[in-house]
Amino acid sequence: MVLYIGASLYHILCFSIHKLLNHPTEKAVLIIGDNIFSKSGMKELKRNLEASGIFHQVIVLNFIEGAYDNPYKLNEDSPGEKVDSYIQWNEQWIENWMRKKKIDLSHFTEFNSAIDHRHMGMYLLSKKIPYQYFEDGNGLLSRESVQLDFHKKAQYASYAVTVRLHALGNSQYVTKKYANASAQQPGFYDEKMEDFNVIQLFPKLAPDWRDKVLKMFNARKLQVKGNKQPVLYLTRYVRYLQNPTMDNHHFISAMILDLFAKESPVIIKPHPRDFSGRYRDLFPDAVVLDKHFPSELLPFIYDGKFEKIITTGSTAIDALMDYTDELIKLDVGFENKIDAIYQYIGAVQLVQKIFPGISPEEIGIIDCLREFIDPLCQQFLGFRIPEPVLGRNYKVVLADDVTEPLPSADCVCYLNTKQDYYFADVMQESFDDIFYLNIQVMPEEDPCYGKKKETAVYIKTDCLEIKEKVEHFYHKTVFPRTGISMTMGTGEKEKQEYLTMLSEIFWIKCRRERENPEIVFPVMSEIKRKITKEDVKSLRQLLAVMRRKEKEENEDNCICTNEIK
Repeated sequence: MVLYIGASLYHILCFSIHKLLNHPTEKAVLIIGDNIFSKSGMKELKRNLEASGIFHQVIVLNFIEGAYDNPYKLNEDSPGEKVDSYIQWNEQWIENWMRKKKIDLSHFTEFNSAIDHRHMGMYLLSKKIPYQYFEDGNGLLSRESVQLDFHKKAQYASYAVTVRLHALGNSQYVTKKYANASAQQPGFYDEKMEDFNVIQLFPKLAPDWRDKVLKMFNARKLQVKGNKQPVLYLTRYVRYLQNPTMDNHHFISAMILDLFAKESPVIIKPHPRDFSGRYRDLFPDAVVLDKHFPSELLPFIYDGKFEKIITTGSTAIDALMDYTDELIKLDVGFENKIDAIYQYIGAVQLVQKIFPGISPEEIGIIDCLREFIDPLCQQFLGFRIPEPVLGRNYKVVLADDVTEPLPSADCVCYLNTKQDYYFADVMQESFDDIFYLNIQVMPEEDPCYGKKKETAVYIKTDCLEIKEKVEHFYHKTVFPRTGISMTMGTGEKEKQEYLTMLSEIFWIKCRRERENPEIVFPVMSEIKRKITKEDVKSLRQLLAVMRRKEKEENEDNCICTNEIK
């Protein structure tokens, strides 16, 4: 008899295919965690699994009970002995649970686990029972750090156990590792790995078994109206976001679809623990699929290709790469920097408008978040930008986290998303020659999922033609799903001068605080909506005083340095 232990729809799909192809006549028991769906959803899933006849027995294990009843609460300060006590308690809990469920491990000749850091899987590992490991999701075998970071944040006990027992398939007791080879990081090799690509293996099942698997997951044929290729959005469960709030979830989803699916039909495949009804309310023009099937089955219920597939964390996207023209993977970096999305959009739109017909080799990308800049360039410019080439002169350079001198360029756009003004340290020039390109974000429609915001990008150029274009630049973008508009331009002369001087003051403030953390400048008030000539005059006087003081201090430092020499 064969035992399978998992905790996701993807695990169940893998196990079903493995059982039907490798053990078609043997009995198999499936143990799944109850954290896939709600209580009612788990009952339906269990009924469907039993009705399929793939597994001789389907048993649901209460993950929450096993995790939260454990009296040993682990954190970063927990010694190894406490982690061992946590593991030993789990062994006792699992043995009691198996007695209740009348499970005798001596009856099994093969053990398979996709979750060896929790409960039943952890029991196999801690008891040194050899097992075959299934990667947790497409490509994750080569991305162990992704899983470790997630467990460290979401449930520290899982992280501690993983490190202590060498879980996630790293134990000496793992005899084989099943993983999708095409989804792993380039150059990855593991001598125990065997390629297991469910999209390639599913067609090898007998036709009646294919139908039973699709029925088991409620995966129905998908028809899309019209001739245009749809955009597929694979969502992420809100709890797994860096900022796990519904407001943030709504904003991210709406902004993604506004940016990358503006004029295309949209298909949304919710995460199994997500809220399907909420997407139907948010995006009434989209097709929202049933969440009860793994996304890897999409090629078998939809005959066409997708224009794009977008996700904020679904591992299924790597398995679907042959079914789309473009993959857009927006992961942790995207979420952590989502507040800076407007500077990135503004910078790329500026290039689009001021440099029509520009080629990829004429644009330099320096210290920008690739998760942002690559899909935005593809969307607005029609291509992605290659890595910068040393010694090349560019038409335009887009730079964010600037820490060293930039390549030569006709125009430089500083994004300054951290608001630390490091670019001015590197630039070592006056702000007098900098264009402050103001970006204003305002509510436009109801409902509105974005927030009012004012920010900027900074343009440096010595080219008179480019200066002329930047001086008269104005662009407005409406994001209908997000309910906001973004206006970008230099604005009135008084406001342009005022904001440029204010930026230099901010730079002096940031630099002084970096040099001496004990110095605390007063908090600057919000930027005035209407800038008068008197405001400009007052700020000009303040800046002149600050510049003079900076010059005096620099001269004093030079004198002190010479005396020391």
